[in-house]
Amino acid sequence: MQKNSLNTLTLISLLASATATSTWACNGSHVLGIGGTHTATGYTVSANTMEKGGFYLGLNAETIRNKSLSDSTILAALNSGSEHLHAIDSVNSYALTASYGITDDLTFNLQLPYVSRKGIRAGEVNGGVAEVHPHDDIKELGDASALLQYKVYDDKFKVALLAGIKAPTGKDNVIFEGEVLEADLQSGTGSWDLFAGVAFTKDYENFSLHSDLLYKSNNKGVGNSELGDIFTYNAALSYTLVDHKPHDSLTGSKEENHYGYSVDTFIELNGERADKDRFNNSIANNTGHHIVFATTGLQVTTEDNYALTFAVSVPVYQNMLGVQNEVSYKAMIGIGKSF
Repeated sequence: MQKNSLNTLTLISLLASATATSTWACNGSHVLGIGGTHTATGYTVSANTMEKGGFYLGLNAETIRNKSLSDSTILAALNSGSEHLHAIDSVNSYALTASYGITDDLTFNLQLPYVSRKGIRAGEVNGGVAEVHPHDDIKELGDASALLQYKVYDDKFKVALLAGIKAPTGKDNVIFEGEVLEADLQSGTGSWDLFAGVAFTKDYENFSLHSDLLYKSNNKGVGNSELGDIFTYNAALSYTLVDHKPHDSLTGSKEENHYGYSVDTFIELNGERADKDRFNNSIANNTGHHIVFATTGLQVTTEDNYALTFAVSVPVYQNMLGVQNEVSYKAMIGIGKSF
C-alpha cells in the first residue's frame, strides 16, 4: 500500500471525542483516530505519521447506545441522598477531521465535532419529593481538539509522542425550562484541556501492531465545574486481507491480481478510566468510570486515496461509579481522502 494512503476514520478523540466530558452516559468516545497515514485501526493511535505536505480530510459518525436506567433506580438513589443523577439513551457524534504533515515526522490533527444526546432524564428533588424529569434532546456543536503527533524513533519499531489541546468552542449555556443544564450535559465544557501521551507501532509485511497511552487533564469550565481527568490505553492488530497491486510501469498493463483497492481488518482493546467530576468544588459521586471495549472493523482504501472505515465495539468490562447508565455498544463509520 502507498505510504500516504488513509488512516483510520474514527470519530472522536485522539483527544476527546465529541463532548470531552467524563461520563459514558453523557458523551462520545474520548479517543479520536488520526487521519492521513495508512493505519487500519478504529480508536488506537499509531506512531505512523504523514509525509511532509500530505493532507487528509474526513467525516466520521459514531453512536453510543446505553443500557436503560429505570426511573425507580434514579428515585431510589435520590431518596438515599444521591445528587447529580441523570440517564441518557444514546449519544450520536459527528465530526469533521483533518490532518497535515508538517514534516515527515510531525503531523497536525484537528477535529470539530457535533453532538446529539437523546432520551435525557434527570433526577431532581423538589419540595422534598424525588422526581424524574425528561429533557429535550441536546444537539449542538462540540469542543474542537487539536493534536500533534511527533515520531521520535523509527528503526525496529516506531515511537511517537502525542500532545494536544481541547478548545472551548462548543455551546456551554444550553437552557432547559429556564435553567442552565449541568456541565456534563452541555456540548461544550467551557474549559481549555490538555493531552499528552505516546504511541507505538511495529509494521510487518501484511499486518501491524499498535498501542498508545493518552492522558487528558481537564480544567475548570462552565459553572465552576471540573470534569474528571481521563486516561485511555489502547492496543490493536491490523491485517491486510486484500492488497492492490500497482500498474506495470513499462507496459501500463495491470498485473494479474490488481484489484484497485485494499481491504484491512483490525481488532482492538480500548480502555478508558475517568476520574469523578467536581461541581462547585464538590465531588459528584455518580460520575467516573473504568470501561474496556473490544473493537473490530474493516477499512477499504482505493488507489485514489479514498477510504471507508467501519467499526463496532462492545464492552468487556465496565465499572460505572455510582448510579449511571452502562454502555450496550458503540459503532463508528467514517469516510475520507488523502491528498
